[in-house]
Amino acid sequence: MADDRRTARGGFRATLALLISIIALIVAFIAFERTGGNRELNLRIQDLQTKIETMKKETAKRMDTIRQQTAEALEKVGRAIGKE
Repeated sequence: MADDRRTARGGFRATLALLISIIALIVAFIAFERTGGNRELNLRIQDLQTKIETMKKETAKRMDTIRQQTAEALEKVGRAIGKE
């Protein structure tokens, strides 16, 4: 029997595909950097964090107001029941 061991070669198509993928990767990186890259993303994250903190404070204030109003309403109901 003949020895069927052959060296695997990529050939022209595989080399061309590798070259095209490397060029596409470089173009994608350049486009990412032109659009602002990580700097813009970090700015958006910081902006969202400040908005979240503001909303937390506003929600806490509103919840305190609702608690006070509920306590006052319960006191009025308790007084009305006590008078009867």
